[in-house]
Amino acid sequence: MNDDNLNLQIQAYNKILYKIIHCEYSPGQKISQKMIEDDLHFGLTPIREALLRLRREGLIFVVPQSGTFVTKIDFNIAINARFIRESLEKNIISEAATLTSADFQEAHLSIKQQEKFVASKNYNGFFDEDEKFHKYFYIATNHLQTWNWIQAVNVQFNRFRWLRVRVTDLPWNLLIEQHKNILRAVESHSYERAIAESVQHLQLVFEEESAVIEKFPDFFENL
Repeated sequence: MNDDNLNLQIQAYNKILYKIIHCEYSPGQKISQKMIEDDLHFGLTPIREALLRLRREGLIFVVPQSGTFVTKIDFNIAINARFIRESLEKNIISEAATLTSADFQEAHLSIKQQEKFVASKNYNGFFDEDEKFHKYFYIATNHLQTWNWIQAVNVQFNRFRWLRVRVTDLPWNLLIEQHKNILRAVESHSYERAIAESVQHLQLVFEEESAVIEKFPDFFENL
């Protein structure tokens, strides 16, 4: 496979994955190569290769004589992914608390963007900016490779988090306030408080699980 074809395959994979995480391709939805070709304007070859990869990763499955479907969100996998992320992020946040405030200007800007997205009820924007906020700490502590690694095990957790954002009566402003608390603790070099704020923030996701599952009951398995 030449570089151009590989690049197209990666682009197709990333776009399909984005749509799965953001439930543009909903859990349980039937999809096809032709549908995705029309949607994304890629050729069949990169789409076929991308779908093979997604199938290996357990995000789509094939039913003979019926078609290809997006897998439902495996709640057990999502819980374990959250556990992995929480375990890693405690160390990242603790290390970040040794850095200077100047290292986190982008995190401050991210919070401002989050506030704008909440005000305009921009689900995609808020969700993506939330991810960027957390990613900044990995970058600042020179652990970008760790961030990239956890994305591979984080997909089911992120799918759940996206649905959580879509439940409009959940406290968006509380999420932003928790981000501010994490950043304040890090910048004041309060290691224990920074860790506690980070853990509380990640655990909040599943404290609200009943509201998410009640709104989207058909999107889950292994509850």
